[in-house]
Amino acid sequence: MNPQILLVDDEDGIRKVLGIFLSDSGYDVLTAENGEKALEICREYQPPIVLSDIKMPGMDGIELLKRIKKLYPETEVIMISAHGDIELAIQSLKYEAADFVLKPIQNDSLEVALKRATEKILTRQKLKDYTENLERLVKEKSEKLVETERLAAQRYQQLFDEVPCYISVIDKSMKLTAVNRRFKEDFGDAMGSYCYAVYKNRTSPCSNCPVQLTFEDTQSHYSEAVVTSKTGEAHIVLVWTAPICDHHGTPIQVMEMATDVTQVRKLQNHLSSLGLLLGSVSHNIKGLLTGLDGGMYSLTSGFAKKNEELLKEGFETVKIIVSRLRKMVLDILYYAKERELQWEKVDVLAFAEELAAIIEPKLSVHGVGFITCFDSSVGTVEFDAGAVHSALLNILENALDACLEDKNKPDHHILFSVKQDENHLIFEIQDNGIGMDKETTDKLFTLFFSSKGQKGTGLGLFIADTIIRQHSGIILVESSKGIGTTFHVKLPNARC
Repeated sequence: MNPQILLVDDEDGIRKVLGIFLSDSGYDVLTAENGEKALEICREYQPPIVLSDIKMPGMDGIELLKRIKKLYPETEVIMISAHGDIELAIQSLKYEAADFVLKPIQNDSLEVALKRATEKILTRQKLKDYTENLERLVKEKSEKLVETERLAAQRYQQLFDEVPCYISVIDKSMKLTAVNRRFKEDFGDAMGSYCYAVYKNRTSPCSNCPVQLTFEDTQSHYSEAVVTSKTGEAHIVLVWTAPICDHHGTPIQVMEMATDVTQVRKLQNHLSSLGLLLGSVSHNIKGLLTGLDGGMYSLTSGFAKKNEELLKEGFETVKIIVSRLRKMVLDILYYAKERELQWEKVDVLAFAEELAAIIEPKLSVHGVGFITCFDSSVGTVEFDAGAVHSALLNILENALDACLEDKNKPDHHILFSVKQDENHLIFEIQDNGIGMDKETTDKLFTLFFSSKGQKGTGLGLFIADTIIRQHSGIILVESSKGIGTTFHVKLPNARC
């Protein structure tokens, strides 16, 4: 029997074309022209996968996603988005969409999204089957506990230790009465401690706790949670519970099984980010190529007409486009490669003067003034000079772009200063450019967010923020629309 899939789109043509492709791919296709009809079909058939457009009249795709995940949390929903709706597509991931594909829909992209959704369903089913089998095995062991208490206890612990997930037994007071070897390795020997204190450093039980629910109804419950190991590392776990009952069928303890899926989630996030990166980069390269065509046209016309003004204009255009392409490629390379910091003791004044010497000619070409104010008492500080150089250069170039964007002031300048307080080395970059509103400032360091339209990739400031945070530092931003912006980059004086 072919797996069912529900296709939701208000455009009849898209439903027909996608329906043919999905049928050829081996799916039993159900279709709906709006969100209300889709919910009716879900109630009747409960298809495991729903493929829905985001923008629809009436109930849109986001609202449909929320309702489906509330009524049928195990249903995987893939969203269809236009390039202009990329923020809505990202928002859908927050509401547990399995993936999204962009219009025009490429068969390969849709196949990857469908494969990923199917794999999640199969993984969840395998985990459920595994848990049911384990629950049955534990029940069998528990029935023999009265007759062979010592032997059963040994086997019980052995079973715990051999299972490649976290297993614990919890009593009605929410205290741990038994844990397996894997649990001890990551969370310590926490026998007698409250589970919520060990897992989440809480002082009270968690809301919607699956263990408490199992005590209440003697049924197995499932949840996904973030827990913290004894080393402070966060783990994303899938949790299943199973009751341990006495001979009257009353639960006296609950077994909790938690599988670490941190790497799976990281891979999913990485793949999602990769898709966004490809879309963003493709869009920006298209814009740059259009500009390059314009520059080449000016050069060609200049040569044909022997017009020096046209030649100069074309050359300047090509030079600007090549510069932007170079910066985009460097940002992408930095983002794509995981890089360990290369710590070294840096002469801060020499470092700042070198950075100023690099950026000043570029500002001068555009008629932007450059003022430096370096505290001569600043000494040496340990940090990755190459990485911090890249971060500060990104911020300086953004300051230049802000000045060039502002057409309301007769002249512009950038102030670059370095100072030091008791705990931090502080770089400040101040411009009197176009400035930003609060909404833009709040999103400034978000991956793929750019206030420059086609001129930006949304990578530069994200990478700068990542670099400073790797140093246990912080970037603070003050900005006023139409007045200017100040970046405060703070690095610890001592390596953390």
